Amino acid sequence: MRTLGNKIIRYETVTSTNQVLKDLIGEGVGNGAVVTAKVQTAGRGRLDRSWESPEGGLWMSVLLELGDSFDTNRLGLISLMAGSTVATAILMEFGVDAGVKWPNDVMISGRKVCGILAEMHIFQDKKYVILGIGINANNKMADTYDFSDSSTSIAEEFGKKIEMSVLENTILEELDFRMELLKNAEFDKILDDWRELSVTLGKRVNVVTPNGELRGMAKDIDVDGSLLIDLDGRVEKIMVGDCRHLD
Repeated sequence: MRTLGNKIIRYETVTSTNQVLKDLIGEGVGNGAVVTAKVQTAGRGRLDRSWESPEGGLWMSVLLELGDSFDTNRLGLISLMAGSTVATAILMEFGVDAGVKWPNDVMISGRKVCGILAEMHIFQDKKYVILGIGINANNKMADTYDFSDSSTSIAEEFGKKIEMSVLENTILEELDFRMELLKNAEFDKILDDWRELSVTLGKRVNVVTPNGELRGMAKDIDVDGSLLIDLDGRVEKIMVGDCRHLD
């Protein structure tokens, strides 16, 4: 029986689904609760960047309760897992070839279709991740986005509007399956899933980190979700950074 989506709270407009879900934790919503909105007025991406969220996209947040034994150093795995979930759902339901770009993007034909934001919270001694998933589904890039040249939507790639409820349901089913892998410490399966969908590994990349800029070959991902890049024979581990493909 699926755990995620046991309670789905839908809004017309919110500031941020992640923020709304965070507030609802204190009101008693538990593991698997989902918040969706037709529009976000203050959607956020990584590094507190704004995320445009017009009507037509799938803007949702999922509450994931982590066990006491969960190593918070593996938090990066959850973003990777979420990206694999979305890419798989898009491929399964619409036949559109989606891939994952480190650390948290889903791509179609070299353009971004989805961003992920995983935020850790502790409430009443329990560890939670609020997982924000923002997908350009039926919204048109040229009409609404400042970055329309580097973004796309599922509808634009699929050739017609999609059923949002189908996408939402499949994402929750796929994410539920992967959360079981996480709880059972089957990290290799999570990593291999991401590797198979990756559009980053094997490419020359430029990564901007808090400590500077690195350029090399994306070699692999580590057990905590970090990117391993080859700098002329020396392998560097990158936990946080913005990755740009050079080829």
